[in-house]
Amino acid sequence: MKRILLITLCLCAFSMHSQQWEISHEMDEGVILVGGDCNGEGNFIFGAYNGDAGSGYLDAFAMYVNDEGEFVERKFCFEGYKSYLCNAVCMDNGNAFVVGVKGGTLTNRVYDTLWIAVMNTELEIVEERNYPIEAPYITWTTDVYLELNNYGEIIVLTDVSERCYPNVTNGVYAVFKCDTHGNILKNKYFAEGHGVNGARPTGIVKVPNSDNMMILGRGFFVSNCHSICYIDNDLNKIEAYPLPWLEDNRNYTDCWKDNGHFLMSSMTHHYGVADNSYYAAVFEVDGEGHYVDTLVYDRADTSDYTAQFGSMAYAGDGAIYIATYWERGFDEMPTDAVICLIDNDLNLLGTKRLMINDTKIRIMHCQRTSDGGCLVYGQCKKNYGSEMVQVWKLLPGDFVIPWNLDDNLAVLQHQTAYPNPTEDYLNIVLQDVDNQMCKVAISDVFGGKCFERKFGHSVGLLSLDVSSLEHGMYFYEVHVGKHSVHKGKFFKK
Repeated sequence: MKRILLITLCLCAFSMHSQQWEISHEMDEGVILVGGDCNGEGNFIFGAYNGDAGSGYLDAFAMYVNDEGEFVERKFCFEGYKSYLCNAVCMDNGNAFVVGVKGGTLTNRVYDTLWIAVMNTELEIVEERNYPIEAPYITWTTDVYLELNNYGEIIVLTDVSERCYPNVTNGVYAVFKCDTHGNILKNKYFAEGHGVNGARPTGIVKVPNSDNMMILGRGFFVSNCHSICYIDNDLNKIEAYPLPWLEDNRNYTDCWKDNGHFLMSSMTHHYGVADNSYYAAVFEVDGEGHYVDTLVYDRADTSDYTAQFGSMAYAGDGAIYIATYWERGFDEMPTDAVICLIDNDLNLLGTKRLMINDTKIRIMHCQRTSDGGCLVYGQCKKNYGSEMVQVWKLLPGDFVIPWNLDDNLAVLQHQTAYPNPTEDYLNIVLQDVDNQMCKVAISDVFGGKCFERKFGHSVGLLSLDVSSLEHGMYFYEVHVGKHSVHKGKFFKK
């Protein structure tokens, strides 16, 4: 390794060869780390840095971190225009297939070239391709998503913009099929998104037991609605389904289950309910967009909201990591991050809070490591202005359940639920089971179960979306662990 900078290195009982560590690397330029992948020996991490004294002129940045926490870094500067490394997938030979964007100047602030490179672990470019954007499109954003298909080819998904809107995305997206040398085998531009805003993708994932790919985002089915869209191996759009029950903001998928369901991480916002609560959740969804189950695992207070970007890392059925951070708008107040460990049945196995004194933390990505752990990293800024590259290595043994379950909890009749009657949301106040893992079951008057919701952190308030229920009387039952602790009833208008 060309450079080694370790702040913390300690042994973990998870494995004799597994370690947890932290890299803290101060940089004057201000580095943004947004994506990468694991090659079995370590992790590639990519992004960009501000190479012109805060002007917004970004140049590409790369880091490779081995399993011991040793790293090598590299900056890529191209005179006269900017660059950005967006994402990667690792190949069988240990190299990374990397996609970025190039082009533009400080005056027009656009990217006009798709930049594909194959890099080794020393961050040397083994192969490189540059593809100008096809007319009538001009701008590439830095949101680029990659996935390997069943034939060893790489599928690339990204937003583009029309020439008359050079600084914004406007619902056009493109899909490319590439070989492992970076040659584009096939490409297709999609401009038939629904509504004024068109379609906006936020992720792509391979469908199990199929050659198809699933794209997640907005506007594939109806205007501005969260949707899923399927494309075949020839990049033809074959089906789209809405996700009308999904409430707000970004959403990502990284894990398919054997039964045809997938897990999706999302940051959401309950408008018009107590404290306008923001929360982070994981949803289980079937292949046609039908809701199955939810785990709400982190909820912010009234001054912060919970945010996330590339948040989900699948290390195995019993180790799925989701990273979020608390945000206080655009101020420089210190914030921390919450990392969650779940299994594929939406059981919360533990949480880990990451904090740095006097520092604002924005976790931009979470990815697996070869020993069943994860790396989380992003933008960190001290309150006196200095920027840091921050990388945390975490293992399952670092995560703890932050509550104790009382085996002797009695079932109590409970009527502190509002509004009652309700049209959309039902808020259940639980003062005596604050900050415990809860499950709420909703049943009709005939005893038939309508749905269940899981909550990782109740913070004394459970907020349920009951808008899909028919008019009438319903019963709710709150469970802590295997114990029923509260029962009540409400009327759906």
